[in-house]
Amino acid sequence: MNNPTMHWKGRLGREVLMFAVLVLGAALLAFAQSGDGLKKVMDPATGKGMMVAGEYWDSYMPMNKGPYHGESSRDYITTLVRIGNFDRLWSSPTEMWPGGYPGGNFWNKGIEMLEWNPSPTFNPQTLNGKANPLYNATAGPNYCVAAYGNTMTAGNLRVIGQGVAARDYSRETKFVDASRHHALYEAGWPTNLGVDVKMKAHQWTLNWNNFNDFIILEFTLTNTGKRDINCDGVAEDTANVIHALTMLIHGEFMSSYELNRAAGRINRFGAQRAIGYVGDNDATGNPMNLTVGFPGESVNGAKDMGLNNFPQRWYTDIWSGWSWLGVKTPAGGDKTTMFGTHPIGEGAQRGWYTTTGQAKGMPVGDGGTGTPDHKNFHIASMGVWYKDGGKSRDATKFNLAPDPNFFDETQGTAGNPETFVPKATPDRPRGDRKLFSMEGSGAFEINPYEPGWTKGFVGAGNFDGDIFSSVGPFHLEVGESITVTLVTMGGYRLEGVQNALAAARWAYELRANDYAAFDAAIAYPQVPEMRVDNTLTKSIKVRWDNKAEVTGTGSNAANFAGYKIYKAGLAKQINFLETGMRGLDNYWQNMTPGATPANLLKPINPNFSAQGFVSGRVGVPDTWGPYELVAVIPKAQVGQYADNSQTGFNYAWEDKTVDLGFKYWYYVSAYTAETVPVDLGPTYAGTNPRTTSILETSNMNRNGSTGLWQNTYPFADQNTFFPKTSTGQKAMGAGFIVKSALANPVALASGAAKISVKPNPYKKKALFDSATDAYDHKVTFYNLPPTAKISIIDVSGQLIKELNFASNDPNNGSLFWDMFSKDGIEVASGLYIYVVEYDGGKHVGYLSILR
Repeated sequence: MNNPTMHWKGRLGREVLMFAVLVLGAALLAFAQSGDGLKKVMDPATGKGMMVAGEYWDSYMPMNKGPYHGESSRDYITTLVRIGNFDRLWSSPTEMWPGGYPGGNFWNKGIEMLEWNPSPTFNPQTLNGKANPLYNATAGPNYCVAAYGNTMTAGNLRVIGQGVAARDYSRETKFVDASRHHALYEAGWPTNLGVDVKMKAHQWTLNWNNFNDFIILEFTLTNTGKRDINCDGVAEDTANVIHALTMLIHGEFMSSYELNRAAGRINRFGAQRAIGYVGDNDATGNPMNLTVGFPGESVNGAKDMGLNNFPQRWYTDIWSGWSWLGVKTPAGGDKTTMFGTHPIGEGAQRGWYTTTGQAKGMPVGDGGTGTPDHKNFHIASMGVWYKDGGKSRDATKFNLAPDPNFFDETQGTAGNPETFVPKATPDRPRGDRKLFSMEGSGAFEINPYEPGWTKGFVGAGNFDGDIFSSVGPFHLEVGESITVTLVTMGGYRLEGVQNALAAARWAYELRANDYAAFDAAIAYPQVPEMRVDNTLTKSIKVRWDNKAEVTGTGSNAANFAGYKIYKAGLAKQINFLETGMRGLDNYWQNMTPGATPANLLKPINPNFSAQGFVSGRVGVPDTWGPYELVAVIPKAQVGQYADNSQTGFNYAWEDKTVDLGFKYWYYVSAYTAETVPVDLGPTYAGTNPRTTSILETSNMNRNGSTGLWQNTYPFADQNTFFPKTSTGQKAMGAGFIVKSALANPVALASGAAKISVKPNPYKKKALFDSATDAYDHKVTFYNLPPTAKISIIDVSGQLIKELNFASNDPNNGSLFWDMFSKDGIEVASGLYIYVVEYDGGKHVGYLSILR
């Protein structure tokens, strides 16, 4: 600690590194602003779907918003919707649960749409005497994936309808109601298949029964009949019938990425990447039909599953999942597959007619290089209907004969689904992987150790094959429309994603008019507008308005019962075995200030036996929580907190148990006392109670957040797009650092306020110093006026450092000093004098430093 050269090297190293980061960030920002294409990648808030209102965050880039990084050099785009990680820089949320947690399960996900057509001229090698860029000799002319022209390349391709506002658009995420209960993203675009797509993404903020743990995706597909396979803007057919259309979602599961304060990715490998399908029954006695990814047991075989961030040894057990909810006609009926079945399967047959698999040895997902293998891609997407359409996970073993369990084996031509003839009493088709456990041994390559999971499969992923699920095939006449609906979700353990799926299925039954019926069915207060302020007394004031007491769209002021205030802070550590993710589903049910009671914590996996391995490994709270209840204010007592001193706010609550320099998160919820309990009814298939007498707004307004994306993550304060103003930071719900409020010079001169420094004495390390940076040492001067000069002098009278302070932010009257001298050398132990000069006065004080 006494070697100035060593400290100078550390200081220099950090400054050089920071300079490099700033140069790189500036270069990327300049590059982003130099052309529309990269700007769309670097700044996700340019028409893409950023869904951060609920507890499950994700992002959606439709093909008309530019290519993702892997497709940027190709003349056409074939990823219908890229989900997360648009630019390989993780600049947008990618499968994050809980919301704002700096990590996630998927490298990326994607959705594609494909068609098979019996005509040899459907996707030929040449069109109009020119090479067809979508033709693949291996796939042949009968298959094609939906594509959109990439106007950023020299080819400058444009499909028919591209650029036409009524067909080609995007509308950034917004709340459909003033209550901030329901967020909606919309986009639409044409494709080379002649199928126009209209997409909607729905998200809710209700935290009861996992209603904020999923996102519902709707795709309305309309066959215009104008096929433009080569994307040149000229129709090859103006009355094209769609013969066998499929939609597929796939993802590259990793279970272990972590994001730092610059939003840069760190890999946290160690847990086996487990992916699979759950075919066991839910509470209604029908199959879950749930595709999942989760952190499996490590190769050590120590029953140490659930460690998403394995090197940190945090027991988080975060799972991801998805499921197809339905395919409907405009009249509201079920669109049948080309084989006459329900699109998904109903009741005990739920999931029978969808395809799920693992793409080891199969080309599922488009890597963006070369022409897609349309044929094998399409085969895998309707694999359940073939004798082996992915069951073996090997494209060389595809058997395109009709599945003998469903079809008449004596009829039909292999590879031509239009010739397949169902049996008089067909059984479940079995050409895919999803219920491989019923086909023989070896289905569970990784033991999930989740009680009750016995049907399906689990595979080990190693970046060698996406998990995927698909629906179809469908026949569409010219002018015909269908709406395909998918749900994706996150949660704690299998039960968490299962309950999110149950909530999504319940909501789906009330989907009419953009889920207006669902919004009305569960009415609860408007989300309070709030903000956090510093004071001159080293405390925090939490302010909020009275919107929750006023009836609004989707709200219920009649049953308003009061407010609750929650808090999370960096000063508190998390033992993930004791709290962490275990309390996220139910902590809001606590009505007594203090830690979340044990009865509201979800259990640890009963088969987990690595307690010794994870013992002593703790984390720290962040924007995601975990939150602790600090105040309950019943309706009868709200008047005691009346405070109209700040425009737009009606109440204030003061927290004196905070420390200068530390970061905190607060949120104010409004809760109800239902005169008639809300009842989801017997169709609800989750494990949660189906009734409740209390509803409560969620943490989406933490630290004043709008619930909408603000260009980067609230924890990424070193990212280029992190807001520079307090207004911007409030909008994103960034962590609030306890500083002093800005002092009035008159109050300082009169002695009503006093400038000071903390900690004093400074002993080796302050609590707010970085735990991972050995060179991070600082003190904070607080209660500063809008402008001031601070001179730090040693006892011999030598000037050690001069600091200049200026602030127009009423919440910022503090300044950190890293205890390096003007010569760049870390100062030695000793007694120092600091002189603060400001307009109208001067303050002299002493600071003791003990190394």
